[in-house]
Amino acid sequence: MGKYAGNSEELLKKLYSIIDYYGLSCSYRGINVPEEMKKKYVKTYYSKYNKDAYLKMRKDYNKNKDNVLLLYLLLIYGFNHMIRFNSKGDFNLPVGNVDFNKNVHTALINYLNFRKNNEVIFENTDYQKFLTKIEFKEKDYVFLDPPYLISMSEYNKLWNGKKEVELCTFLDKLDEKGVKFGITNLIYHKGKENETFNNWSKKYNVYDIDSNYISFNDNTIKSNSKEIFVTNYKR
Repeated sequence: MGKYAGNSEELLKKLYSIIDYYGLSCSYRGINVPEEMKKKYVKTYYSKYNKDAYLKMRKDYNKNKDNVLLLYLLLIYGFNHMIRFNSKGDFNLPVGNVDFNKNVHTALINYLNFRKNNEVIFENTDYQKFLTKIEFKEKDYVFLDPPYLISMSEYNKLWNGKKEVELCTFLDKLDEKGVKFGITNLIYHKGKENETFNNWSKKYNVYDIDSNYISFNDNTIKSNSKEIFVTNYKR
């Protein structure tokens, strides 16, 4: 997506062309789900309307995984905007109850503008190795979104209590160096508590996040989960 920084019109034209080709809804452009379907499937009409088109797009992507624009749209229209692959390397997330709306458009434009005006470097390595080699300056900021210890998401399965303790200890070391950080985490979920992070967070500034853990069948359901944002500075 970075190659389109500064050329949002070209990117949007290509994305809209793909959306139209598969027949997906695009509420930002006024391509909406028929009213009769909205009335029949009050809480899940996007998933009902887009399912067949989404599955066709997913199948085509799995035939050619070099098509980054297809992957991006799979993330937009997929369940919870997640990314997931099976053991064969195929994208296997089901359709979500979402579409290309105003918020998606705004986020995409903001991202492209940021890439245009800033140098962004991507790395794929352990977070401690990455952060340890950086010589932090006064205005540097570290944001972390780690795997959630008490969530059963597929990408959290390699995380454990020991790693959670290591994370908290590492953040304390950053704080001792005067490095500003912010981190999100889940402290209550389906009757479970992340005691390690919850107790650690009390020495810093804690802010509640108004999040909605979406059910596949009902995007209005709110669970008893609690997600927080923790900083070592006052907002």
